[in-house]
Order: sequence, then structure tokens, then C-alpha cells
Amino acid sequence: MKSIIHFSGDDYWNSNPHSRYHITKNFIGRGYKVLWINPLGTRFPSIKKKNFSNRILRKLKSIFKFLKKAEDNLYVYTPVLLPVFKTGFYFNLNKILFLVQMSFITAVLGIKKPVLFFSTPLYAFALSLISYSKSIYYYSDFYTAYRELNNSSRGYLEFLDGILYRNADSVFCASREIYSGLISKNNRKNIYYLPHAVDFEHFNSGRGKNNTLPHDIQSVKHPVIGYYGTLTDSNDWDIIDYCSKERPDYNFVFIGRKDMSLPQLESRPNVFFLGKKSYSELPLYASHFDVCIMFWVRREWIKNSSPLKLNEYLALGKPVVSTFIEEVNSNYNDVVQIAETKEEFLEQLDKVLKSDNTEQIEKGLQMVKESSWRSVAEKILRGTQ
Repeated sequence: MKSIIHFSGDDYWNSNPHSRYHITKNFIGRGYKVLWINPLGTRFPSIKKKNFSNRILRKLKSIFKFLKKAEDNLYVYTPVLLPVFKTGFYFNLNKILFLVQMSFITAVLGIKKPVLFFSTPLYAFALSLISYSKSIYYYSDFYTAYRELNNSSRGYLEFLDGILYRNADSVFCASREIYSGLISKNNRKNIYYLPHAVDFEHFNSGRGKNNTLPHDIQSVKHPVIGYYGTLTDSNDWDIIDYCSKERPDYNFVFIGRKDMSLPQLESRPNVFFLGKKSYSELPLYASHFDVCIMFWVRREWIKNSSPLKLNEYLALGKPVVSTFIEEVNSNYNDVVQIAETKEEFLEQLDKVLKSDNTEQIEKGLQMVKESSWRSVAEKILRGTQ
């Protein structure tokens, strides 16, 4: 059986399904056995952070799972490496540790000459350690602009990133900003723009149906302004603070793991944090939303992003209000309300809630209806756009 080793930017056991997950599922659907390698960190987490102990615990749980079969033809492994994120002696030592572990794991699984699929630069050194048939680097995000990087870890990540975009057989970028940046500094013909797709049937499944709502959202009265995803300091909470205060009759619902403390919002009667829900539950919860929102602090990471969440919102058949993101403004400005300030964000919420959005919603549905992760996976494996 053909094999793929996916050096992932997501911990399989602890992450929300992102593009990396959907693409991997479709690799399996095309007859590949996949070994999913959970990521290293980019730096040792700060002990001052609220979620420090949780992050350490999650990582230890992943390591202790060792090599585990997650489903048919999908195996997951978390390497045991030194938590040192810089070049030099310890970097070379980690390469040796990694090689020993990978030699054993691939022998156990019978993997020979696999396709190497990188959705993080952290394992770039694998190019020189593993005999492979093809190497692919996939930018779902602008990895070197991650918000938690300090100067040292950023330099380390840029070093690894450079190895991949210069040496991988093909490079795919989920946003035009990332694509343009790579082309400008590495003028090669093997770099392609490949936007996100969506599991349309999954997210459109609850549209127009009278499903029984989960108990923790049943009592939330309309209008409901909704968001799902991990809740971090990348989200622009000033917008939510302003909007929820100015419109006490609007109810703001957030679904996802909360990695920060927000006491002022947590005590507000029209703001609800419902915790993390499974991927299968999201369409049902979101069916209760009147408006879906995307609200992020405008950092380099966000400027270069292509939010997968947007395609899911459009497949849900919901109006969307978003902060300004280049990819959204370029490709979706006629189906999404875009705001650059908290005042504009509230104006757009008011507008959407008072308007008939049928035409815009239908246009958004048509934009994402024919997109598929199967097609994305096929293009990646062909090594072309």
C-alpha cells in the first residue's frame, strides 16, 4: 500500500479538525496509509499563561499514547524529543532521536519510500533523514508569524521554513498573501495557490430542519451572534466587549476551548461560553445562530490567513460579519460584511439582523457548494494546482 507521512501542525488528539485533517482523510480515501506525526512546540510554554498546565498535560497524554491506530489506515505518533528550539548541538541530537524513532515506527508499519507531507516546518530536517518518493509543503497558515513566537523561536522556525520552501518538490498555499510572499522571495514554478475547501454536506446538513437543539443553547434567545473555534488572545475581545455592551438584547454565543480568562465578558448576561463541542455537533449548534462572526486582532498571522471557518459558515447558510482579512476581502466581499473597527462591526451586525439576506446567503452557498477536500487532496498528490 502507498504511504504518506504527515508531519502535522495539529496534535491529532487535541485539535479542532482543520484543513490538514480533511486533506489527510482524503489521502486515506485515495488508498494511502497515513502516519500522522503530532507536532513539536515552537517554544516551551510560559508558566505565566493560564493554560500552561493544561498544555503540558495534553502533550504528555499524546506522548503516552505512543503509536496508536486512530482509524483504518491512519496511525498517530508523537515523537519524544528535547524541548529545545534552536540550531546547534541539541538540534542535531534531536535529529538522531527522531531518526531512531522513525526508523522503528516505519518498520513496524511497513512504510517504505513514502510521500512526505509537511503542514508545519518543525520537521523540515526529515527531508535529509527519510528516503521518500515525493515531498510536499502545505501552508495552511503563515507559520513564521505565529503569535506566540519570540525572537529566538521565530528565527529557528524561519530556518526550518526556508529548508522546506526551497527544497520540497511542491509547495501549496491556502492564501494569496502567503503565495505572493513566497513567489517574491523564491521564484520557482512549483509554488501554487490552493484555497481551502469545505465539508459542504456536513455543515449544510441542519439547514432548514427542525432539529432538537442541545440543552445548553436552547434557552439562548434570539438574536444570536455566534462563533466557534478555540478562544485565544488572537480573538479581538474588545469588539465583543463593545458590541455586547451596546446591544444588551443581542446574545453572543462562543463554542470552543477557552485558553484565556475573560472575567468581564463571563459575567455579562448576554454572553455565553458553552465550551468545546465535537465536530459532529457544530452544525446543530450553529443552526441556532442568526449571524456568524469572525473577529481577530489584525496581526501578521491574520493578514496572511484564509479562514477555513468562513467556508463552513457559508455552507451553514448564515450571514457572516468579519473583521478585515485580505483573503476575505479579495474573494468574499460580496457575501460577507467586513468591518475595520468595533463601531463598524456593530453597524454590520445591526444591518444584517435588520435585512433580508437571502440573496447574499444563496450566493455564498453557491460559492462553496462545489468545493471539496477530495479535489484539494488530488491536486496536492499530483503536485500541481
